[in-house]
Amino acid sequence: QATAATLRSDPLARGALTLLLATAVVAAALAAVGLLLTVVGDLRDESGELFDLEAQGSTPRDLRRHLVLRASILAVLGVGGGIGAGAVVSALVVSVVTVTAAAGVALPPLQLVPDWRLAGIALAVLAAVSALAVLLATRGAYERVSRWCFSEGIE
Repeated sequence: QATAATLRSDPLARGALTLLLATAVVAAALAAVGLLLTVVGDLRDESGELFDLEAQGSTPRDLRRHLVLRASILAVLGVGGGIGAGAVVSALVVSVVTVTAAAGVALPPLQLVPDWRLAGIALAVLAAVSALAVLLATRGAYERVSRWCFSEGIE
């Protein structure tokens, strides 16, 4: 217990945890930006195909739903892959770090104890921010198309 208390009060350990938390926040922000850029890229790169779908009778709502569904599938696959890779890397790090510099077993023994509540909150915030950004990006795009069509007399 004394060793555990010493480790908890160590400023280097607190700094390392703060650095890991900051890295996780930056990674989540980059994931949200990447998802938004994917949707914006889809809007730009596939504008011809989306125009063809609109000409065949798809409403702006249908096109928006199509893009949001594609982004959602990409996000779910990315989160699943990230969780899987994180679990593998965490298990490897814990198994490697349990051997100390003196080639003995660490005391107290190291355990991987994820904070599932914090991870769930982070995923919920990431999902909400990403969904809002994607909806705003797609809504704005189709409002511009609708305004152009209205000004040109196209329905």
